[in-house]
Amino acid sequence: MLIFIGVALLIVCLILLQWQRAKHQRQREAAERVRKTNLYARLYPLLMEAGEKPIEQIAVRDDAVILRLLRPSREIHFHYEAQGFDAPTQAGRLALAQAMATDLPALADTDRYSFQSRKRRLPNGERSVWYEYLLTMEEKQRILNSPSARARVPQA
Repeated sequence: MLIFIGVALLIVCLILLQWQRAKHQRQREAAERVRKTNLYARLYPLLMEAGEKPIEQIAVRDDAVILRLLRPSREIHFHYEAQGFDAPTQAGRLALAQAMATDLPALADTDRYSFQSRKRRLPNGERSVWYEYLLTMEEKQRILNSPSARARVPQA
């Protein structure tokens, strides 16, 4: 009886592992498709410009991509509709966020950034899911305490 239970658990684990691998493969393929879109081509120069500076947050929301820079403190908004694009679906927002991590590899470093999904209620009562890369507190402190950052901060 114990052997049967063990074999059944092993089969369930293998099925779940295969399902997880297939899911990750679909997400990678979706991110690659997003990287070939006109929307991403328009967003890409902003990402590369922002990538030269410490990025505190990237929010891939239902209406815009918001890049918040740590140094210099600044926000860059890329509103889809203002740029002539339809807002991406939830799956499209996830693929867009994953594509960004391909072009800005620091985002995939879990010691530097956390990646989270966020939810908010829209005025019409629907729920919107969006994605966020957020600089970890440790990395933020490291950047703010670096000699180059201290040189730019006026001393009192």
